Amino acid sequence: MRNSLTFTRRNFQSEEKWIVCGIYTLSITLFLMPFPRSWSLYPLALTMCFGLVSWITDFDYYIKRFRSEILTLIPLILYFLIHALALIHDFNLNIVIERLMFILVPVLLFPLLISGQFTERIKTLLLFYITGIILIAIYQFLRASFESISIEEGFLTFQHRSSPDSSRFSWTNLSKFENPTYISIKAIWAFTLLLFAQSVLKIKKTWSFLLGAVLLSFIYLLAARAGFIILFLIIIYFIFYKIKRKFYRIAFVFLIPFIFFISFSIMRTNERLNYWSEHVINKISSDDVDWINIEPRTRSWYSTFNIIKRKPLFGVGLNSRQILAEEHRKQGFNVEADFQLNSHNQFLETQLAFGIPGSLILLWMLINPVAKRKRSWNPDLIIPFLIIVTLSMLFESILVRQWGIMFFVLFYCILLIPVNSSDQPGETAIQKNPS
Repeated sequence: MRNSLTFTRRNFQSEEKWIVCGIYTLSITLFLMPFPRSWSLYPLALTMCFGLVSWITDFDYYIKRFRSEILTLIPLILYFLIHALALIHDFNLNIVIERLMFILVPVLLFPLLISGQFTERIKTLLLFYITGIILIAIYQFLRASFESISIEEGFLTFQHRSSPDSSRFSWTNLSKFENPTYISIKAIWAFTLLLFAQSVLKIKKTWSFLLGAVLLSFIYLLAARAGFIILFLIIIYFIFYKIKRKFYRIAFVFLIPFIFFISFSIMRTNERLNYWSEHVINKISSDDVDWINIEPRTRSWYSTFNIIKRKPLFGVGLNSRQILAEEHRKQGFNVEADFQLNSHNQFLETQLAFGIPGSLILLWMLINPVAKRKRSWNPDLIIPFLIIVTLSMLFESILVRQWGIMFFVLFYCILLIPVNSSDQPGETAIQKNPS
């Protein structure tokens, strides 16, 4: 009896080590997310390996828990499976391999995320993520500043412009590692964590203010239009969330137009955003508005709509990008065709490729967090997370790029997979073998 109990406890201790290692490699993954794309893949692969070892160690327990949480995880799994089924029609294995995270992350990371060790180290995970974003922002600021310094006639000079039309602090120079919209999304999420997860992070107010200032400056200079809209709504929601009395909430609603005006005025001080807003205003205010040719996104949306009208039920399959490029060419959008631009809207992208079944699964993935909100370790983060990803999907096809897939799937699972610290694998094993 003593030997049996000792054996199960040793198993528990061994399994616990694998879980702790997996949580730390997951922390490193989150830290490296804003760095060059391939960097975060290596620790993520290690995290999956540690999760796989945990599955092997106590498969019966984890399969039982997995079945109990299947309604939480099934939308992600189905979204991958619909890609896999599309191979029957269009054999494009590269695309399916890129989407593997939809099934590998929720399955292989499951033992880590339901463990008590995860809840004990959630602060570490979030701080690693925020630190990674902050370091990238500081690095980009310092690099731009260093490049702006020169010696002329024996004196140090600071010239932030590399040419009359380009600043070293512009979005093109500050987004060397990643598309400005995607890095803006990640910076906004870090800022959101500072706002809504303070009870977990427990960062001093002074530090929280300084970190928030760095993130806001970074977001401003990246000048992503979608980023500004998302940030505006996050701040509006945060203020509304903090106001507890119904009367003050109603009064605040009437202030939203004023806050929007202030935000728009700040946006106009940014060269890129000011140029874009003037361009759009001029296009819309003209007597004969050409809604299709306002900008590249509207042309992509138009071409996508044309294809969707022809094949609305099951879509065109995995070869949607090539088919969209052909439609661009047909409409005379040669630049969009040459660069094979995607739909720049995840809802249209999914409908284009997989028709109504794909769109229903995508909507399920977005509705599911609301349905499971109360089971999250931090329900307050669910709505802000959905604001960020849903609005991002209106302007970008975030689930066709590794940048967007990793961000969405990891935080979807981190927020939604329930944690019950009183039900540990090792404890269950001992209870099963009391002798």
